[in-house]
Amino acid sequence: MNIKRIRFDEFGPYRDWSFTTGDNGVQLMYGPNESGKTSLLEGMRTLLFGGTHKAYGPMTGALDVDRNGESYYIGRKGKQLDFYSPGHPAIHEEPAQHWWHGIDKKTYNRIFALTLNDLQGLDVLQEVEVRSRFFGAEGGEHLGGAVKDVEKGATDLLVASSNGKRRINVLMDELKENRQKLSQLAEHEAQYVELQTVFHSTEQTEMELQNQLKEWKEYRDGIDVVLRAWDTYRRSEEARMHMQQYNSELALSRDEFLRLDEEIKRASDNMQLWQEKEAALMPANFSPDSPFGTYGQDIEDLIQQGAKWEQLRRECEEGDAYIRKVREQLEFSRTLHSAWRHDEPMAEDINWFDGERLASRLRTAKEQLLHWQDRKPAEATDEVPTANLDGATLPNFSEEELAKKEYLERELDRILMDIDQVEARLEARRNSYGSDAQPTILPKWLQRISGIGAVIAVLVVLAGLLVLESALYTIGGFIFLILSMGLFWYATWRLHNGNSDVSKLNYELQILSSRKSDVEHQLEALIKAATPTVSPVPSLEGEAHLERWIQEGHTLQGIYDEALAAWQNWLPRGAAKSLNEDDFFGLKQEYDQYHEQLRTIEGYEKRLAEHKEGLRIIEDQAMALWYNLGIESPVSPTELKRIYNQYKNFQQNKIVWEQKEAQRKSFRNEYDNWHRKEKELLLRQKELLHKAGMESSNEYRQHLIDEDQYKQWQTIYKQSQVQLDLLAPDAENKDLFYRRLREGNKDNWLDELAHSEREIASIEDKLATLYERRGQIVEAMRTLGSDQEQHQMLQEREALQSELESALEDWATQVLISHCMDKAQQSYEQEKQPHMLELASSYVEKLTGERYTLDILGINKGVALINNNGERLELKFWSSGLADQVYLSLRLALAKVFSYQVESLPIILDDILVRFDENRQRSALELLAELGKNQQIWLFTCQRSVYDMAQSIMGIDCHRLSRS
Repeated sequence: MNIKRIRFDEFGPYRDWSFTTGDNGVQLMYGPNESGKTSLLEGMRTLLFGGTHKAYGPMTGALDVDRNGESYYIGRKGKQLDFYSPGHPAIHEEPAQHWWHGIDKKTYNRIFALTLNDLQGLDVLQEVEVRSRFFGAEGGEHLGGAVKDVEKGATDLLVASSNGKRRINVLMDELKENRQKLSQLAEHEAQYVELQTVFHSTEQTEMELQNQLKEWKEYRDGIDVVLRAWDTYRRSEEARMHMQQYNSELALSRDEFLRLDEEIKRASDNMQLWQEKEAALMPANFSPDSPFGTYGQDIEDLIQQGAKWEQLRRECEEGDAYIRKVREQLEFSRTLHSAWRHDEPMAEDINWFDGERLASRLRTAKEQLLHWQDRKPAEATDEVPTANLDGATLPNFSEEELAKKEYLERELDRILMDIDQVEARLEARRNSYGSDAQPTILPKWLQRISGIGAVIAVLVVLAGLLVLESALYTIGGFIFLILSMGLFWYATWRLHNGNSDVSKLNYELQILSSRKSDVEHQLEALIKAATPTVSPVPSLEGEAHLERWIQEGHTLQGIYDEALAAWQNWLPRGAAKSLNEDDFFGLKQEYDQYHEQLRTIEGYEKRLAEHKEGLRIIEDQAMALWYNLGIESPVSPTELKRIYNQYKNFQQNKIVWEQKEAQRKSFRNEYDNWHRKEKELLLRQKELLHKAGMESSNEYRQHLIDEDQYKQWQTIYKQSQVQLDLLAPDAENKDLFYRRLREGNKDNWLDELAHSEREIASIEDKLATLYERRGQIVEAMRTLGSDQEQHQMLQEREALQSELESALEDWATQVLISHCMDKAQQSYEQEKQPHMLELASSYVEKLTGERYTLDILGINKGVALINNNGERLELKFWSSGLADQVYLSLRLALAKVFSYQVESLPIILDDILVRFDENRQRSALELLAELGKNQQIWLFTCQRSVYDMAQSIMGIDCHRLSRS
């Protein structure tokens, strides 16, 4: 069966909504969250099976379906069903009853219409409805109903509950009540005999309890004796164990060994005493073997160079800082050059003789060309070409003239770019001083004031020395002179930093402007010369003169062009491209100044390198000395001074040590005497040890200690045995007493004592209760009688027993039928279920890229997978995505089996691919497309990637879901 069209007049968020399916078997509906996918699923469920949705209420809508080539209409409006085929009478049964053998909505939702939550778990395989419909014989859908009817019939007869109200339960309760009444009625006749029997039994019970009480008291007394002797016995056992541990059969000379050991200890103490006295003569922190004695002269030599070391270190640090600062200033001065570009390195080797010669040649050619122009004949009109200081180009006549014109235009562009850069730098300088500031005025006034102040200071000094002869005037004049010189230096610095750069930039701007005018004039002349003109007809003489003047101009123009090209080719690397012959001396002056400063820096660097070499030699000597002395601190003059102080202390301590040499030798002799005595005693002790067969004195000493321990534990053992003999009972129970001590445990015996006390108390309570019961029996035997109602209750009991036997026979019949039908169902399942599992296994293999299959042979152990290596992967080791793929495969296999037995129903899947990776999503779509050839499948998704992927797979119609 296939759904062709869906219409929702009113259901949940849908109003007047309809949808027509495509031609393929898989209909993919894409929409974001809250677009109505789940509502559409619930609506399709409701249209197929009816009912009222808990959240959305009743359904108003319809389905157009195609079944076996025939169209059907299924419409619902609340509980009203409109079910028919066009041109045929209405059908009054539900579609599930009419077509699908009564499959219920729950089973359909668990197998065919699934959300991600419905997909989870394997419990669906154990449901009776699923087993009977999907794994049973043909007509199995009726077998499930029959099983339910049989089970219901058995349940109506009997339930396993003490409060059950079924027929058998009621009969059993009535029979129980009848027996209780019969017992009460028969009590008057038989109770006296029973009470008499009970009375005699109480006497027997009393005798038994008295015997038990006696036995428990004897047992308690025996345990009490064991507990009182327990600690003593354990102490004796511990003593016996230690006796075995310390027992030795060696014959030891205790007195001789102890005497030798004492004398050895006295000799060792005296040796330590004289050694300490000798050590006390040694000055603190002094060692005769110190490296200060070996390398003292090296320390003296190095300390002589300490002042030179500090001076070299200071000069190297100051020199590095000075060179770094001077180089920065030199690089900054490059930016102030007008003839050289600061963004390109300056050429090293320049032929200034050729440059001066070419500049002079260009200047001469330019002057001759200008002089020729001043000698312009009267016959020449304005249309006659004039001198072009950059060379006349007549593009209409030759390629060479055209190339000259292009060169002039490129040169003009470069000059304009240089002018823009200079103007930008000049504007930045002006902005740094402010819009209205005049940086050059104040430094000039300061220079003038400082000059006047210096003259006044000199006059004051001269007056103080020569005229007034006053030291005060002289000192004041010197101070005033120093202040004036400082002010003059400050004004000069301000003028240099504030005005020199602006002036140089203005000068460079003027040169570029002049050059720009020259190039523009040359281009203008070139264009005018290239323009054809018509001049009036001169006289023959004037025309000849004019012709000679023009020829001379061409000759001079060629000479100028050649000189200009030679000048441009000579310009060195780093020079400004817009320089002319007048800039030659400025170019050379800036070059000489820069290289003079550079040579000064290089000379200073050479002297600094010599100082660093001297510093390196001294520090190498210091590092070698540090290594010999074993010092790990950094090498420095300060550390050298500290080492020198230590060396001086060592020399002083050495003098003190040498002065006490005689006393030290005396102490050393005493030490040697005691040392010789110790050796003699050790030899005698060694002979004693060898005689006893031992290796060391500690071992001999340990055996003596063990011998003392043995004697102590022997005394404890004998005392414990005497106490145990006093606590032990008579001879016949003495063995039991010792066996209990050996085999028992104090905690166990305490528990046994408590248990015996409880048993004694319990028996005494039972005797008291027995005595009370015996008095009640004697009293009851006096009041017994009889009753006439007993016969009637016996007849009622027989009737109840007969009815109960009949009901039990019916119940057993129902149970037997249910069991037989269950066995039949299991037999069919064993035949049908493997086919479904094979289908599911093939689906799992496709979804996982042939990585896993179902373990069909081990299905009795639970659902599991088999990987390519034959390893079994149980359910608890599955990932969430892999579990979803297995659950989906089982549902698809069940739907396929149902299509074989009954009919292929539409499968509706809502966002079940969210936990699939990209590869397995594609595998799932391809599997659904393959199944869609024989069965309609609806797939809802909120993932755009799934929607895009499905468009590339044949057999899937892709739609965007919209509620409008």
